[in-house]
Amino acid sequence: MTALSLKLLREIGHLRGQLIAIILVIGCGIGTYVMSRSMHASLLLTQEAYYAKGRYADVFATVQRAPRSVVGELQSIRGVALAEARTTSKVLVDVPGLAEPATATLVSMPSDRPMLMNDVHLVSGRRIAPGAFDEVVLYAPFAEANGLTVGDTIAAVLNGRWRKLAIVGTAISPEFVIVLNPGTLMLDNKRIGVMWMAEEAVQAAFDMQGACNSLVLKLYAGASVSDVCTQVDRVLDRHGGWGAQGRDDQPSHRFLSDEIKQLEVTAIIIPLIFLGVAIFLLNIALTRLVATQRGTIAILKAFGYGNIAIAVHYVGFAVVSVAGGTIVGIVIGYVLGVNLAELYMEFYRFPMLVFRLPWDVISVVVLMSLAAAVAGALLAVRSAVRLPPADAMRPPSPRTFQAGALERLGVAARLGPVPLMIARNIERRALRSAVAIFMIALATSILVLGRFMFDVMDRMLAISFDVAQHEDVTLTLSKPLSGHARYDIAQLPGVVRVEPFRMTAVDVLHGRYRHQTVMTSVAQDQELRRPTDVWGNRAGIPGEGVVLTEYLAKKLNCAIGDTVSLALKEGRRDTMRAVVSGTVKEFIGAQVYASPQTMSRLLREQGSVSGAYLDMENDALADFLLAAKRTPMVAGTLVRSVALQSFRDVYVQNIWMTTTYIVVLSCVIAFGVVYNSARIALSERGTELASLRILGMTTREISIILLGEQAVFTLLAIPIGAGIGYALCSWIVQGFETEYLRLVFVFSPSNVAISASIILGVAIMTSVLMYRRLVRLDLIGVLKSRE
Repeated sequence: MTALSLKLLREIGHLRGQLIAIILVIGCGIGTYVMSRSMHASLLLTQEAYYAKGRYADVFATVQRAPRSVVGELQSIRGVALAEARTTSKVLVDVPGLAEPATATLVSMPSDRPMLMNDVHLVSGRRIAPGAFDEVVLYAPFAEANGLTVGDTIAAVLNGRWRKLAIVGTAISPEFVIVLNPGTLMLDNKRIGVMWMAEEAVQAAFDMQGACNSLVLKLYAGASVSDVCTQVDRVLDRHGGWGAQGRDDQPSHRFLSDEIKQLEVTAIIIPLIFLGVAIFLLNIALTRLVATQRGTIAILKAFGYGNIAIAVHYVGFAVVSVAGGTIVGIVIGYVLGVNLAELYMEFYRFPMLVFRLPWDVISVVVLMSLAAAVAGALLAVRSAVRLPPADAMRPPSPRTFQAGALERLGVAARLGPVPLMIARNIERRALRSAVAIFMIALATSILVLGRFMFDVMDRMLAISFDVAQHEDVTLTLSKPLSGHARYDIAQLPGVVRVEPFRMTAVDVLHGRYRHQTVMTSVAQDQELRRPTDVWGNRAGIPGEGVVLTEYLAKKLNCAIGDTVSLALKEGRRDTMRAVVSGTVKEFIGAQVYASPQTMSRLLREQGSVSGAYLDMENDALADFLLAAKRTPMVAGTLVRSVALQSFRDVYVQNIWMTTTYIVVLSCVIAFGVVYNSARIALSERGTELASLRILGMTTREISIILLGEQAVFTLLAIPIGAGIGYALCSWIVQGFETEYLRLVFVFSPSNVAISASIILGVAIMTSVLMYRRLVRLDLIGVLKSRE
């Protein structure tokens, strides 16, 4: 082993504290990146594998009633490889032990063969036996949430009649990766589910013998989805078709795709920020660390070592740092990536997990880190080797001896010796001080960034459930009824106030843009539920025209004052024109709002209702839900408190876990930055501080000089870091805009306070460690120094 190699090992042992801090910084940066990218890649691979295994359809079409012979017509369309007819319906389900009625999507399935598309994956039990009219396969998450197992029975309203059904199996399907309550982001597996029933049984129950109301199609590779949908609409239009849509618009896939898109932001942008911060800090730390070796470099040159040999020696220190950080980062990223991928697999109920570490990305990240480390080391070595050995052995000469800004402003005269030394050192080493402040500011910024999602979710919950919604229960009807239905609803137990609404499916068209959504009526005097923007302002709904969500207006490329076409999907299926009278930026969905008068004119009806928002008496909810179960016209109920708890249990829990990982890694980076900054400062000024001790200063006084300077840096860095952090947050919010969910920029003093507290706590811990080293300063070694 060469002398320089032995020296490198000794240096690693001597500087182990700083080396560990650097390894932690780069390890957390790489770990965050590996965790997010592996989770994102694994989710995509798992989705593709699941879709292929279940033969997930490419086009979905709904129709009022069409003969099954229409399948042959659809299969003759260019680009269509396969078509399959089925019958579906929303049904009310009475689950034993569940107070409120549950809602399920009933889907017919062949009992003598697997489904051609969207086939189920059995979790337990078996498929439906041929000729069995009272057997169902239940959506596995729904069954598990309600404690239902194979052999249990449930009751459901099929076409207005209660039927007892035996559970013979539980399953999942690529068509129902998630099951959402329509018009909301509520994922409640206890109250919303899916049932598969024998084809002949569903046809008999809904008088659909020889007919269907739903069709799914598989396309050849390269076929145009939009062209096929247009041809499908032409075929089904005479049968009351409600419009074909591609896979991209299917609710489950759309939600999953939006989630993956948002994950792409967290998997690329946020980790890149973390990694960029880590690489920058690594570069600065190694530059300053090697700069403290100025005298050692001069001695090496005096003994005949060349510039290249010295450079390679210090590059070795950088390589060790990056190698250690890479190992730590890959381990952290792999462990956390697997945990998060399993969490998402459970959330979306994939039957398998295809986990992959993106080695190509990891390689690029490692090379970037290594380049930054080598550049930092070489930059410091270059400045040292340019000097003759005799000059390099001396400490750097002060840059100036003239009076500085402190003296010219008269501040120096008012400061004591110790504060003056702190102030002068900061002033005369302005660049070094600025870099130290910026390093701590970056550490603060990633803490602010890590906690930002907590504040966003709190704002969303506060606006959505406290400002926009005041109803206790939302009741939906099995089909639109006349306005007199509100009086029947008012007679249900505990109902204090009824605010009816009308909802209908529409295609909104503007120029060449088109979007399928729902239109909901909002009365002028409606108080229990009103459209509310992300800042908590209620949107006014004029008597004429329609109001679009801001996301929908952008997607249709229309503005206030433009005219849009509304193609209705029920009744006479007319296409009406309406002026866009306003827009509202909501957290969730892309829908249309109109006054009851406008809805009646568009639908050519007189005050029909689809449901109602209800204000309830205290302690009357149980009696109301029991009565709702027994009321045939009721299709479902949504209790606001239950929806809020469901949102907290599902979404907030997932976000908390992901964000907690990021916050923990942020804290580690923050500790590495602050500790390294203070430790390097001690290395740079160790001789100076020891000399002051010899001249009579106490350990407390020299501690104040060093740690006071670090305290100034920290206090100045916190507001700068908060500003940088929120600038990054504002940028990230723009990447989270999807049809199902929008975020809003939220400034939270508590976030800044918590981030500042963490930085201050780390600074205090570092100060304790630095004080212990100051107590052990080698005063004899200083007396022997020629400086």
